[in-house]
Amino acid sequence: MAAAAAVKLPRAYEEREHAPAPADDPTHFISLDYAEPSPIMIGFQKGWRTVKRTLKIGLVAAAVGAYPAAVVLSSYVDDKPIGIPAEQSWAVPGIAVAIHKIARELEGAGWAANRPTWHPQARLTALPAWQSGTADALSQHVQLISELAPYEGAPDSDLAAASRLLSEVPGEPMRPRLTAAAEALNRFDTRASRGLAMRPMPEEIMTRELALFAGWASEDRAALSDRINARQEGGWPASKEDIAAFYRAKAHAHVAHEMFAANVDKAFTLSDTAVLVAADRVEAAWERAAEMKPIFVSNQSDSAVLTPNHLASMAYFLLEAEEASRHLIKLMEPAAEDEVIEETSVAQTDADAEIALP
Repeated sequence: MAAAAAVKLPRAYEEREHAPAPADDPTHFISLDYAEPSPIMIGFQKGWRTVKRTLKIGLVAAAVGAYPAAVVLSSYVDDKPIGIPAEQSWAVPGIAVAIHKIARELEGAGWAANRPTWHPQARLTALPAWQSGTADALSQHVQLISELAPYEGAPDSDLAAASRLLSEVPGEPMRPRLTAAAEALNRFDTRASRGLAMRPMPEEIMTRELALFAGWASEDRAALSDRINARQEGGWPASKEDIAAFYRAKAHAHVAHEMFAANVDKAFTLSDTAVLVAADRVEAAWERAAEMKPIFVSNQSDSAVLTPNHLASMAYFLLEAEEASRHLIKLMEPAAEDEVIEETSVAQTDADAEIALP
């Protein structure tokens, strides 16, 4: 068997030498150089490249637009009416309004003027002007109440401290000042409710309040008039100074309306129809000025075909509020004068009676 296999092996190699050689250029094979990819895969690759390009552009746009969007979203002026819960008992309504206003600004948007330079609110104009005007108005109103609620011949210490704390100090954070002011106001109202502090009655506050509010309207109208007549050099449709003047006036009007609305139901009786009608006019006038809230403040001095002049509208509303406030003061003053004359005549009668006695 082994010998036979040894004989067949060389012969097998000889037979292989005579086998036909493969062709040099075979035509029955497909060359890879001319192969075409699948249309489905081409579409998938193009779609994936489009998705990646879209994602990259979206990320760049989001990174660039995130800060401006944050600036717009952080500019929120909360001018809703102050609602005092029925279960809360306050000795002086104006103190309740002041505390709720402070809490609203601190717990809402936060104090924009004290934000660091990188913060979106550091780029705002309307909100800082609104908050500055609010603090200034509350400070003056609290000072008025302190003068009407003296203690041992001097303004109440808590109210005087709250009035100072509500005044802005350049470069000093306002949050601790406002928190301390709210605590001082709460201490006064607690003492007043227990009879430990003099509590001014709404009818005693009303005339002084109206005079204060009318003064705000006069000052704000002058500031708005200056901006209306100023040369518009930039900042279409309004400059930063225009926006600040508008929102400062709006803040004063909002405080005036809320303070007046808190006292009006308790200050007047139903006996004098003329006074009640005048009081309704005062409240409506201040409310119109307080509720002005344009998307973009416009101060166009031309024909105003496309955009109105919001500063002029605010000045007009303030003029109406000032006139209505002074008219109500005049209607209330004769009553006070009659009381003084009556007390004087009674005292004179008593004196004459004493003189006539033998």
